[in-house]
Amino acid sequence: MSLGQKKSYTGMVRKETYGKGSKQEHQAVVLDTGDGNPMKLRIRGNNPFTDPELDQFVGMRVTVEGIAGSGQNILFVDSAADIVLLGPPGRPARPPQGPRP
Repeated sequence: MSLGQKKSYTGMVRKETYGKGSKQEHQAVVLDTGDGNPMKLRIRGNNPFTDPELDQFVGMRVTVEGIAGSGQNILFVDSAADIVLLGPPGRPARPPQGPRP
């Protein structure tokens, strides 16, 4: 698996169930950019199932400088320093909606 280039992603950090129905099911820290497809946040080298360094950002609006995993919905960062707090939590992102009837 190859990884791409570092990019900036902005959104809300929250916890949600990841790997539902599998042996690896757990509460993961995800970045919701508002496109309806949240990405699991991972700091390279840290525990993939629980990471206290990421828990501090839950509920916050952030910009993340990271690399999206090839073929997986995971956003890899080198350290917590790659996550920049943008301020108080913004309004929750709404999923994309179709045209109104």
